[in-house]
Amino acid sequence: MGAPVRETQHIEPMSRRHGPALTLAGAVVMLVLLLAQYLLDGRGQLVLVFLFLAGLVMTVLGILKLREPPYSFSLSADNLHFHHKIGGWSLHWSNIVRIDQPRLHSGLDLVELPYVGIKIRDYDEFLPLMTARLAVHLLTEQRPLLAMALRHGTVSRSQLQDWLIEDSHYRSAGGQHYQGLTAMLGHRMSHLRELYGYDLLVHESNLDREAPEFVTLLRHYLQPT
Repeated sequence: MGAPVRETQHIEPMSRRHGPALTLAGAVVMLVLLLAQYLLDGRGQLVLVFLFLAGLVMTVLGILKLREPPYSFSLSADNLHFHHKIGGWSLHWSNIVRIDQPRLHSGLDLVELPYVGIKIRDYDEFLPLMTARLAVHLLTEQRPLLAMALRHGTVSRSQLQDWLIEDSHYRSAGGQHYQGLTAMLGHRMSHLRELYGYDLLVHESNLDREAPEFVTLLRHYLQPT
């Protein structure tokens, strides 16, 4: 049986979809309402103002969507790349141990979370590439995962309070020392691994399909050639 074909793919996130349509629809609504206000000569003022604000919100949401990178992921034969408007990260497939959808125990049931989890083999191939701005974003973005673990009883409140502001000194399993935001991210990744079994958890809004289907796609690339 031959090696799997792994052509480069670019993933357009669901969060960016409908950006042009929202922007255009909001702009049209506002223009129509401005004309209606002139023709109605002040009648129905409150209704017009409310509808104008709704059109403004649509336009702003559309613009925010368009400001996002056109792709959230690029999958190549060698690497997994994640793109964000303030930076990005990259992992060689050989540095990924496991990819799956994380789950939490809720009583006797297992609850699937709207994330894709990635377990990393060597932090020292990942952390040095992290920019300060992206580290801050990841630390902030992952806070709800800590709160979710608290609600399900996976972590205590005292642990959560300690983990919300991570230690600014970190030593990796390979003996590498990190300081500042990179160290804080290293600690956060370790805590996420303890809670969920994965170091990086990417929300499904960054995907172009359901989380289980995206996991299958990434595993296809993860297979050794």
